[in-house]
Amino acid sequence: MLKVSEVYEKQYKTTNERHDGTEYVGYATRFVSRECLINEDYIVAVHPHHFTSDITKEKITESFPDGTKFSTLILDGNSFRKSELLILGSFEKFCEILEKNK
Repeated sequence: MLKVSEVYEKQYKTTNERHDGTEYVGYATRFVSRECLINEDYIVAVHPHHFTSDITKEKITESFPDGTKFSTLILDGNSFRKSELLILGSFEKFCEILEKNK
């Protein structure tokens, strides 16, 4: 098993105030990470991940320190979860880890 930090968008509630003083509820998202275990036998590919959207880049810089590297982990198998995971860590780091374990 391989322990990784999965990056996902979490939705949270915000309360804002209008000019007349009334409040309204809105929702925003931000990137957070959570620890998870991955069975190495199901890893199909690992790719370095680069954000292309300016909005996504802005959210990432708000949530993680500058210079944080991300990778995309592609898993095989039929499951209810998605097969691509965005994870914390550089492509080179995961290459070293996977080469050691095989």
